[in-house]
Amino acid sequence: MEKHIKELFTKKVLHEAAQKFTIVESSLKDLEGFQNFVYFGKSKETSVVLRVTHKSHRTEKEILSEIDFIHYLANNNASVSKAVISIDGKYVENIGGGEFYATSFEFSSGRKARIAEESNLFYHRVGNYTGKMHKVSKNLNAATDLNRRQWQEKEFLIHMKEYLPAELSYVIDKYEILKNKLSRLPKNTDSYGIIHGDLNHGNYLNVNDDVVFIDFDEAEYSWFVSDIAIPLFYEIPIPWVVDGKQRLEITKRYYYNFMDGYVKENTMDNAWLKLIPDFINLRQFGIVSAIYRSYDFNNYNNWSDWDKEALKFYLNNIQNDIPYIEMDFCR
Repeated sequence: MEKHIKELFTKKVLHEAAQKFTIVESSLKDLEGFQNFVYFGKSKETSVVLRVTHKSHRTEKEILSEIDFIHYLANNNASVSKAVISIDGKYVENIGGGEFYATSFEFSSGRKARIAEESNLFYHRVGNYTGKMHKVSKNLNAATDLNRRQWQEKEFLIHMKEYLPAELSYVIDKYEILKNKLSRLPKNTDSYGIIHGDLNHGNYLNVNDDVVFIDFDEAEYSWFVSDIAIPLFYEIPIPWVVDGKQRLEITKRYYYNFMDGYVKENTMDNAWLKLIPDFINLRQFGIVSAIYRSYDFNNYNNWSDWDKEALKFYLNNIQNDIPYIEMDFCR
């Protein structure tokens, strides 16, 4: 998030947002959102999440379409966290003199998932619910055109040239090659539609080994296989944490359990599974761009060791065309 947006987000703005959704201010806990200001809180003894979005990130129509998608999924028995209405009967409130939009969502009793530490059953259910979401989404895509962006319109991809320094021009060049390759892929109801767009260990909650999907802010039109590749990207530890055979075993455990659950709800041809490395790479490009937009390189010495090693890993992969993980995804 840009520095000037953080400066605009004052205590007065947070107070106004909390009031609109009857959230007790003393209960607010900062969840340290990356793209939005996100808080846990209590409203009439009910646990909720308060999200405040700057107008440069999303329009009101886009947020409303996100909520439409969530409620469509919920109405079709998908496991998602629904939006709640404000004291004025709205899902989206314009606050801060028009600079921000506030929304609130139900909060499950669960916790954020832990990388490589959850049960096989949990990973199976993540895959199962992803497959169900895609199956349900196909019917929606055939009937409704939601106000959500296409995959290549993601902010970090559009503005990559602005965020990256000149010495990383090779990143831009290699992204353009991948973008052109993906742009030639077929788009039909069975392969392409609105997806979650940011499935990761922070966006699915573990509720006693059951799963609730949250935070559809990145919902976009893309290929369904992208919703398989993205959680893989986040669930595979970087080699600085775990390397070699153990890293591959962690990947296999997650992926095989995920896909065992997925295919019980939706089909995915091997031709698409072969493209998982490309979609993992697409997320890698986006993360590199996000780092250069949001991190303080003047304060590099105070970065965590993980952040430093992760950036080195991503850039080395891109520069030398090294796969994120060496694995055959066609089972």
